[in-house]
Amino acid sequence: MPRPDDREPSPRETAPASRDAAAASFFFLHIRKTAGVSLRGLLANRFPADRILFQAHSRVGRQLPDGAHFVTGHVGFDYAGRFRRRPTIFTVLREPLSRCTSAYDFFQSHSESFFRTLAMELSPEEYQARRRFQERAGQLGATRFLAEEETLARYWLANVQTRQLAGAACNHLRDDDPRLLDVARQHLVSIDLAGILERQSDTLQLLGRMTGWGTLGPLPHLNRTPRSGGPEIDPDSLEILRSWNELDLQLYDEACRLFEQKLGAASAGEPVPELAATMPTDGFTPDQPLHGFGWHEREHHEGRWLCWNSAATATLNLRTAMARPSRLQCLLSHVLNEEALRRLDMSLNGQPLVLRRCVVQGGILLESDLRAHVWSADAHRALLTFHCPVMGRPPRIDHAPSDLRQLGFALTRLRLF
Repeated sequence: MPRPDDREPSPRETAPASRDAAAASFFFLHIRKTAGVSLRGLLANRFPADRILFQAHSRVGRQLPDGAHFVTGHVGFDYAGRFRRRPTIFTVLREPLSRCTSAYDFFQSHSESFFRTLAMELSPEEYQARRRFQERAGQLGATRFLAEEETLARYWLANVQTRQLAGAACNHLRDDDPRLLDVARQHLVSIDLAGILERQSDTLQLLGRMTGWGTLGPLPHLNRTPRSGGPEIDPDSLEILRSWNELDLQLYDEACRLFEQKLGAASAGEPVPELAATMPTDGFTPDQPLHGFGWHEREHHEGRWLCWNSAATATLNLRTAMARPSRLQCLLSHVLNEEALRRLDMSLNGQPLVLRRCVVQGGILLESDLRAHVWSADAHRALLTFHCPVMGRPPRIDHAPSDLRQLGFALTRLRLF
């Protein structure tokens, strides 16, 4: 079973993507503690796996978007200027005090394995600042930390959303300079969709309409912020954080106003049908765009792509090359345990399938004959639903970090013929 630290390096992280001048790119500007990790997985799976650039902010690996169809990272708005053609730009804003207190807790929760990851992503100065943040906030508590480490605290907690939307050209300005807000507002208006975390379902509705993907979600809650273990932030400290985020509060109000305008315009339009991925004649593999829900981000392990389910119910929406295929084969590379395999069920276009299970080279093969009644009037539409009620965290292997994901099975190939 693959682990976070022993998976093979993904081709999307190690090899330059080939150029495709005609392909439109999608730029997800990821602001910390705005459900970005959850959204990243939902979005990235919709693109070819070898055309994705994660962690565009990282100091190691690729930073330029050349050839990538999907790009994300903790970068400023000005990163959009690195694309050869203007990308579709998406971001999410969060009520500033809620985002700020979540970041305060999150920055005190890091394990040593997480810090090893940060060491590769952040500059040496930022890395040391994050370590000091965790140490000093834990030692002092909120009141003393905000007072005695004001410079450090403001860097990570003050008007973060405004500064990120203003971009690197404004880095020389103080974090409370009103000129930051002027530039951030200009950029906010030009963003294709600035979602609102507190309006998650409406954000997904607008996102599905904008991309043409149709219905999106439900959104799994990944990278949850654990409580720091210390006392709740006291009212006086909250008031300090509020004073440090006056620009973010104004920017958030403006974002909510623009969001309501777009939601009102979308409500008057026709619904967008759910998009299906065209299945190649040799079958579907998870490196291809995955249209559906209930999946973790794809992984490259032992020379092949696989995708773990992230929910008890996961879907895969496909269009077949031939009309009304009569047979299904589904190869699973991994299963959590025997009980998860025994209780795993599948349906096609809402009709339950009778599965045959056998161990083969490369994993476990599920097979089913497909009767005519499973096909609707659209003889090429194949909506597959996987139901895996047994899920859990995989066992720890040797000294590898614990895998905290909930999962049941990993899909690596599917054929309808």
